[in-house]
Amino acid sequence: MHSVFVHCVKVTRTEIADWVGGRSVKGLREHWYVPNRNDPIFTVRFPHEGAEFSSAENRRHVVELIGREPDVTVQLDAGGKHPGHKELRAFITELLSEYSGVALDDLSPHVWTLEDLRSDKHVNGFAFADHESWRKLHAAHHPAPPAKTPHR
Repeated sequence: MHSVFVHCVKVTRTEIADWVGGRSVKGLREHWYVPNRNDPIFTVRFPHEGAEFSSAENRRHVVELIGREPDVTVQLDAGGKHPGHKELRAFITELLSEYSGVALDDLSPHVWTLEDLRSDKHVNGFAFADHESWRKLHAAHHPAPPAKTPHR
């Protein structure tokens, strides 16, 4: 599983919740499934307070690019049964077309702008949130579940 954070300005949490709610299926509280709850490609939620940035450097890069602290941060989690990077990029491109902001994935410290997403920019050889290609290149696999031992 991997997460993408979208940091927005000039918008409220309620406006983002309404926008996301119109494009997804609502779960408990402020948690949404895209495209559906039975087989989601990714989920959307607001991160816990203090979890908006993975580092001080991360925060500094976002603030430098958007000119101030974000008003709202949204967390998108993907990588269950579906790679999801194309769907994430399309969803976030639509979100950032409506509201000003930037996105961060966990493949690089690059802060992704709307223009980066629209142009399918690659950083260090990878598209936005393309964890599937990263895992293939680095031969990283999900750990296998432990073998079950027979009961006697």
